[in-house]
Amino acid sequence: MDRDLTTRVRGAVNFPLVLWATALVVYGTVMVYSATSGMSSGDALIRRHLLGIGVGLVPLVIAWAFDYKLLKSWSGPLMFVLGILLISPRIPGLGYEAGGATAWLQVFGVRLFQPSEPAKLILIAVMASLISEYKGHIDRPRDVARLMAYLGIALVLILLQPDLGTGLIFVAIALGMLLLGGLKARWFAVFALIGVIAIGAILQFGLLQDYQEDRLLVFVDPSRDPQGAGYNLAQSRIAVGSGGLTGQGLQSGTQSNLHFLPERHTDFIFAVLGEELGFLGAALLLGLYLALLIAALVVSTSSRDLYGALIAAGIISMWTFQIFENVGMTIGMMPITGIPLPFISFGSSAMVTNLAAVGMLLSVWSRRYGT
Repeated sequence: MDRDLTTRVRGAVNFPLVLWATALVVYGTVMVYSATSGMSSGDALIRRHLLGIGVGLVPLVIAWAFDYKLLKSWSGPLMFVLGILLISPRIPGLGYEAGGATAWLQVFGVRLFQPSEPAKLILIAVMASLISEYKGHIDRPRDVARLMAYLGIALVLILLQPDLGTGLIFVAIALGMLLLGGLKARWFAVFALIGVIAIGAILQFGLLQDYQEDRLLVFVDPSRDPQGAGYNLAQSRIAVGSGGLTGQGLQSGTQSNLHFLPERHTDFIFAVLGEELGFLGAALLLGLYLALLIAALVVSTSSRDLYGALIAAGIISMWTFQIFENVGMTIGMMPITGIPLPFISFGSSAMVTNLAAVGMLLSVWSRRYGT
């Protein structure tokens, strides 16, 4: 009996996935503690971070226990919920503006959570349901148009906040899932062309907010406006470069402790890590991410159906894009968009979403034999 129970547990738990996710959560907690140690609200922030981890374990367990296949027939209701989530910050009295975007919900002045975070997982479930209908062959224009319409609805709603960073994550999720779902290569070339035209039109007609346009211009010319829009990037690169091989030690980074580095516990926490733990600390983090993504890829390839494989692919795409964008923006290789670093940046909404994503992967894994 004990042997049977052990076998069942081993079959239900993807131990590498749990191990690497746990390691990243611990690593992130250490870095948030170090980054906030010199702040007047540091104690409150670390408590909120730990609370986010505790709360995130609830959707992780629920998603793990829930049969992911049941979501396949709920694409309509889920899309409705996604729309409500993304519209809710625009409702007078409910939205809270931060960083130029009205992306938070608040009640009686208390900031609750960022609706765009759970919306990412809902979009994954919806797109997986739609894409799986085509059984690995997507080529007809009307089929592509249908899929793009669902993505387009989500994009329009998120850009109304306006939250360009999350919009880019939505696009990355969809493209990664379409790649696995069998979209023909010529359509990716079409999307690339449309993307270039759209970017040109956005810049030409001034559709971006001033701060968003400044960030793009700084990406093109890092020396532009060093005391204004280019300040964040300049300080971040100084912090990363000053870390050397082994770093200056936890809580000993000069750029962060002397308050030169802005948003050091959220958007630019990788710069804090690079300064305090150096190249070796950054390499360890990237190694943990690689291990996590490989474990998620194993879940995708072992899925008993295309729907489960697509869910895993969506989560992989979400994490991969966020990692590349966040790390890239701190060293000037990507535009600054305010995208958090998964499991590492401070932010309860993002932490809860990432832990729920782990639960969804475990749901796919534990049912790979049809149980």
